[in-house]
Amino acid sequence: MLVKATFCPAYLSSLKLVLKMRTYSFLSAIFIVLLFSACNEDKCDCNGQIVGRWEVDDFMSLESVAYPKDDNYSPLIEFKSDGSYDVELDVNICGGEYALALNDSISISGVGCTEICCDSEFSKKFRTMLPQVSTYKVDGGELRLTVEGWGWINLNWISK
Repeated sequence: MLVKATFCPAYLSSLKLVLKMRTYSFLSAIFIVLLFSACNEDKCDCNGQIVGRWEVDDFMSLESVAYPKDDNYSPLIEFKSDGSYDVELDVNICGGEYALALNDSISISGVGCTEICCDSEFSKKFRTMLPQVSTYKVDGGELRLTVEGWGWINLNWISK
């Protein structure tokens, strides 16, 4: 036995309107998710905020006093868009690779350096602390590399 259902035209119009609204709500939700995903991807993109040349300004830790900075020279680091970096110490040059991830985390590989002569204690400490950096924060022309349980390294932007 087959039962034929009949619906009121007003009910059908209301049903169509609800379905349309659900479709628009669903599409709006997808758009918002994609928009925020794109923002997060830009934040973690190696071509984003961190790429460029940075001058090491100072350390902020309990042992900062033990590593005085030479007023005539500041170590430089250049983060490149291909995930590599170069460091210029007082005398030696170094390099390695880095990777950015969500929540401003950064992984910096061990620093391979030439050993021509003697760098300052400040430069040696910078080289030693680089692989221990866990997070970064860019604020305008300043970069802060944080070493958990130790402190942070402040850098100033020089150029792209």
